[in-house]
Amino acid sequence: MANFRIGGLASGLDTESLINDLMRVQRVPIDKLSQKKQTLEWQRDSYRDINLKLASFRDMTLNMRLQSSFLSKITTSSNSNKVTATADSTAGNGSYTLSAVSRLATSATNASTAGISANGQKIDTTKSIYSQISQFDGLNKSQFKDTADGMNEEIIVKKAGKEFSLQKLGKHSIEAVTSVAVGTDTYQVVTSLDDLNANQKQVFVDEKTGKMTFSQQIAADSKIEVEYEMVQKDTISIGSATKEVQLSQIGITDFKDSITFTWDKKDVAGNIIKDTNGDPIKETKTFTAGTDVNNLAEDQFYLDKETGKITFGSDLQAGAKAEVSYDHQYFEFSMSTYNETGEVNQTFTFDARDSLTTVIDKVNKSSLGVNMFYDQHSDKVTIARTSTGDFNQSGDGKEISFNGSPFLNNVLKLDSNNEKGGENAKFTLNGLETERTSNTFTVNGVSFTLKDTFDAVNGDSPVTISINNDTDKAVEKIKEFVEKYNELIDNIQGQLSEEKYRDYAPLTSEQREAMSEKDIELWEEKAKSGLLRSDQQLSSLLSNMRMNFYTPLEGATSEYNQLSAIGITTTKNYLEGGKLEINEDKLKEALENDAEGVFNLFAADGDTLGEQGISRRLRDTVTQSIDALTLKAGNGMKTNSQFTIGKNLDDINNRITELESKLADKEQRYWSQFAAMETQMQKMNEQMNYMLTQFGYSSQ
Repeated sequence: MANFRIGGLASGLDTESLINDLMRVQRVPIDKLSQKKQTLEWQRDSYRDINLKLASFRDMTLNMRLQSSFLSKITTSSNSNKVTATADSTAGNGSYTLSAVSRLATSATNASTAGISANGQKIDTTKSIYSQISQFDGLNKSQFKDTADGMNEEIIVKKAGKEFSLQKLGKHSIEAVTSVAVGTDTYQVVTSLDDLNANQKQVFVDEKTGKMTFSQQIAADSKIEVEYEMVQKDTISIGSATKEVQLSQIGITDFKDSITFTWDKKDVAGNIIKDTNGDPIKETKTFTAGTDVNNLAEDQFYLDKETGKITFGSDLQAGAKAEVSYDHQYFEFSMSTYNETGEVNQTFTFDARDSLTTVIDKVNKSSLGVNMFYDQHSDKVTIARTSTGDFNQSGDGKEISFNGSPFLNNVLKLDSNNEKGGENAKFTLNGLETERTSNTFTVNGVSFTLKDTFDAVNGDSPVTISINNDTDKAVEKIKEFVEKYNELIDNIQGQLSEEKYRDYAPLTSEQREAMSEKDIELWEEKAKSGLLRSDQQLSSLLSNMRMNFYTPLEGATSEYNQLSAIGITTTKNYLEGGKLEINEDKLKEALENDAEGVFNLFAADGDTLGEQGISRRLRDTVTQSIDALTLKAGNGMKTNSQFTIGKNLDDINNRITELESKLADKEQRYWSQFAAMETQMQKMNEQMNYMLTQFGYSSQ
């Protein structure tokens, strides 16, 4: 309502139109500033668009410095059913002959010697092994160990350091560490990290995580031997009233005779009662062990050690918690495999609750490099190396060893003597009989893949692998590069020579309202034309890029030391600004004769411009131009205060704001003046009416 104005009530004049006409003249300076602002914004956007194109071209110059762009190879096999090959850019041209592949590399495999289920009833791989003792043939409770008996663990140090972790602990806690030894040295176990003394052989063991921190660095290849007792700690939390809870483990061997629950005391409304310090008042209840699950007193509990289920004589309070510690049964086994670096040995520890599926999953995810699975139809477990080849060159030569583990030998019935495969590929290459652990191997940049056996001595045809330059790929890369360059200079040259229509300034808001969308589009097309005409920075960029292309490569040992030598020249039309054209036959001939020389023409590094390849020169030139244009026109990441055009735009915005404020004041003065005039005219009209009345005239 502050800007609601009505004029001309006394004078009959169209006050608003009069003031608008007066203000239109006053707004001319603002309109000119707005037009200048629009021109700068268009110019800024044009520079940024060119910078995007330059950045895209710069990325391509990097590709032209890669050997793979020029020296890629094409391989052919005389019998791809027997042998195939690929070659990288380092491979030399030539041929290889395989006269025989007497054996393909195989993976070592093993399988159960008999079914692992008892009494003809197949085991359930998802249920705990402990709960199916009678269903596994060869499994009995004596094969399970008790956590109360202590743990022995060996850690082979692969990398020197002070921190190592116990692997068998899992989610258990350490009850006590009996001893820690490194080789023949015994380390004192301290109770805090702060107690470690670098001058003494000491170690701190975190009872929850099993992380060991030594006072001194342990050398690589050392053996750490640890003896410790571990215990399972469970927190029993009661969500709603119940008489039964489940421990996290089964096969319980030792459990305390009492369980004490604690909870927050509440009033009848269910609110927690607090003491004078604001702390919740606690209530407790202790249950003692009973012997008969069907005859429990209210304060007794019964533990089913086989299942880990606890039954209480009365409901447990919702929100109650209790901490319990106990020992349970577990089993473990170790396996060994071999790879390029030697033997890989790993020990696995499983709780009684773990299933065969859990066992298989843990083995498959280990560093042993094996794949184990259970086949229900045959009731057997199979295990195979994920790599082919013979890596175990000593001992029994087995690739998978079960290390005398009763669970693997007696329960899963895996016997190392039953191993098959695990052999190297054996072949004759260019007259040399040799072996590889894999059917795919690399020689001098050529990667061979053996697919079937054959022997030229027995009448089979030898297989010849030929390697040659892939000139077609190189030609396409160079053509793509030249086309991108031509597009770039065509765009820049076009903007440098674009006609400027000085009579077509950016439209004001009032002018736009009076024109159709089509007329606005045609007008702005001319208004935007020539914004970068004869721009010095862009002209310098084109000149430098042409020089980058035409300057011969100094110090080149190849005859292909300039573009014209490989069939790339400028077009005859000078108006095109130095566009390039390619004689493909000449370019292909150069690549076939000396691909390395053509590569160096584009990619050579050097201290001076003449010693640098074309791509290196162009990349530096384009980067300098991108930086210069960014200082001038910014980018999406920069504020106006960080580039020249932006600063000019800020200055214009400030001037427009200042003028708008002055115009608002002037418009208010016009309204005040017209209002004063209307007031005086109203008074005059009232006086005239009074006089007419006195003379006997009536205004009605």
